[in-house]
Amino acid sequence: MRFKKSLASTIDDALITHIRNTLYAELQPYTREVKGHLKNISFSQRFDKTIGSREEDYHLYMLEIELVNRIYRDAFKKSGYKFALLPHCLRDFRSQCSSVPGDIEYVCMGCTEDCFIRLGSHLLKKYNIQPYISITIDQEKLFKKLKAKHPDIGALGIACIPELAQAMRLCIKLGISPIGIPLSANRCARWMKRAYETSFSLEELENLLK
Repeated sequence: MRFKKSLASTIDDALITHIRNTLYAELQPYTREVKGHLKNISFSQRFDKTIGSREEDYHLYMLEIELVNRIYRDAFKKSGYKFALLPHCLRDFRSQCSSVPGDIEYVCMGCTEDCFIRLGSHLLKKYNIQPYISITIDQEKLFKKLKAKHPDIGALGIACIPELAQAMRLCIKLGISPIGIPLSANRCARWMKRAYETSFSLEELENLLK
């Protein structure tokens, strides 16, 4: 019995090591700046599960996002009500945003051609997904409200990798079918001291929605 337990433990350890090494080899090109970022954050920020995420955490989040997309993609597509949350850092910073309050969050008015919120909103509407600009901090309260109003609901998130993974977990906990696309980089004030505009892959988003 002890030998079997020892063998199982050895196999598990070997599998975990293999997974870690494979993830690092494949995903490290996308997370080269994480170690430098961690050297420049304050002591208290090291305990922030988002700001203080280690490089290995990012790789596990990326794997988790991909798995959730594969598991919940069909359920999301079949949902009776589908909505999306786009971060305000996707807006065109060269002009004043003209978004207006919607029924749950702000909505894009399409004021500039190159704004990723406008581009993303246009694509999402093509697939009957209602896009909103994410402003509310208390997402759990927002999601519970939407779940109560629309029992058959799917959520699409566009966010930095740690926050997207965490939001997906919250959706699953509340019975909401989630899918999502990571931002191209973490550029909000939480990382950069001031906000910079960012982007995401429109092609990747459409491939996920097809």
